[in-house]
Amino acid sequence: MSPPNSRSMFTKRLKEARLALDISQRELGRRIGLSEDVVSSRVTRYELGTSEPDFVTASKLAKELGVPLAYLLADNDALADIILAVAGMSPAEQRRMAAELKAKAKR
Repeated sequence: MSPPNSRSMFTKRLKEARLALDISQRELGRRIGLSEDVVSSRVTRYELGTSEPDFVTASKLAKELGVPLAYLLADNDALADIILAVAGMSPAEQRRMAAELKAKAKR
């Protein structure tokens, strides 16, 4: 089995983040400013991977879901988990963590 592609990872995380907030696709579409006639169907297509949001829309989705855009776009679950964890830290903690990870990567 081949590793999941970026699109499937995005769709999975988008849906998980929406469900974690317990909001409908329609509500998420409204919150990011989609027109009423497409709110539900557009988010459905994003979650199914049949349509991809542009960068601005993906950024709005991430902001509304309370996650960094990088979390939605991460290539694998481990990286996504790290991004989400670090996003919750203070800027000073983020800098410290970045320095630690860079040091580990050089070993």
